[in-house]
Amino acid sequence: MKFSLKVVIGTMLIVVIMFSLSGIILIHENFKNSYQLQMKTNFNEHNLEKYSIESNIHENILADGNFDLEKLENYLYTLTFYLKNSRKLAIFINKESIWNNIPFEINGLECEETCIKTHDFKKYSILKSNISINKKDISIISVYDISFVFEVRNQNLLKFYILDAILLVLGSCLTMLFAKVLTKPIKTLNETTKKVANGNLDIKIAIKGKDEISELSRSFAFMIEAIKKRQDELELSLKQREDFVSNFTHELKTPMTSIMGYTKVLKQDKYSKEDKEKALNYIYSETKRLEVLSHKLLDLIGLSEDKIVIKPINTTLLFQEIQSLTISRFPDMHVSLDIKEQTILGDKELLITCLMNLIENAYKASDKNKKIKIIGKTISNKYKISIIDNGIGIEKEEIKRITEDFYRVDRSRSREKDSYGLGLGLCYKILKFHNTNLHFKSQLGKGTKVSFELEVLKNGQ
Repeated sequence: MKFSLKVVIGTMLIVVIMFSLSGIILIHENFKNSYQLQMKTNFNEHNLEKYSIESNIHENILADGNFDLEKLENYLYTLTFYLKNSRKLAIFINKESIWNNIPFEINGLECEETCIKTHDFKKYSILKSNISINKKDISIISVYDISFVFEVRNQNLLKFYILDAILLVLGSCLTMLFAKVLTKPIKTLNETTKKVANGNLDIKIAIKGKDEISELSRSFAFMIEAIKKRQDELELSLKQREDFVSNFTHELKTPMTSIMGYTKVLKQDKYSKEDKEKALNYIYSETKRLEVLSHKLLDLIGLSEDKIVIKPINTTLLFQEIQSLTISRFPDMHVSLDIKEQTILGDKELLITCLMNLIENAYKASDKNKKIKIIGKTISNKYKISIIDNGIGIEKEEIKRITEDFYRVDRSRSREKDSYGLGLGLCYKILKFHNTNLHFKSQLGKGTKVSFELEVLKNGQ
């Protein structure tokens, strides 16, 4: 059953039940009041008749103490004739019927005081009074047609049922229209869900209003965006994995091919001792390349959060060590330091590895005038470290991927300088464990600035 149909049926059931109960109770109360009012009127009239008949009997008592029944009957005839025979009376003296114009059989002892009787589909109220005159028991019974009270109730009920039916039909139509408007966003969401299930994540949901369905639409739209983002991340991850395998295979294949080729040279006697010496040097060089590659891969694979040891580090001492390592590793490069002393939080060894990788990249990016500048200063409770070179620069399209493993901006030039595209990937993972990231600013032909921020030791920390 559709939700809109459930809304219509549920709403109309509630409306009809409440309306019917209210109407029936109202009609019943109205009938009750009318009935009580009519019975009160009948009671008053009955009392008047009783006093009138009692007075007539007293006036016409014979000398022997008996009643003049002839005069009583004449009086009763005159009374009923005067009221156009609308008055229905019965007089019993000592249980013997003296007068009776009631249209149905009645026993004087049927009612104690009052009762209701149905005859020919009509309702009659019967009122009875007992009096005693000259030791004779007299029963005066008055009958009143009260059918109109019940007819009014029945007519009201009939009108109410017709009105109830009209309300049901009209209300159902209006509720159906309202339910369609109400459930339209749900229907749209349902159709959108089917499209999303079929792989269409570019669909847009029109969201209007601030009700619960609108909130649901917003949540659904947010879910689609999250799924799309996750899909993009998975696609990128898959591409990165494929690139990693492809590049890793290529990086292994190149030195292995060289080693195999020069090994063949060594096995043949036609080459001179000098050529074989050169072959041995090439084999040694390519073996060193494989060693460096394996070490960097081990660094990447072995790096995990549980191995990080966060301790306070003095920046002056840190960069003194960095400068010493730089001079020994890159003696032809000039390093300029602009370091403000501060105590930062981090893993010293990993930060040195990260900084040396960044300095190595800056060194390899510079063909001549190998100069780099290292700046360290406190900005907004963070310690910002920047490494600036005057190298070849990086294109904007390349910056998004330079932290991927084995990714190289200039593949031909980087291989010549023993670059494997692993340094920035390692830096990215190290800084990720320090809750920070690399930020690049670069201009082709003018150089690159790489920055990241670290936590500062707070007082009492």
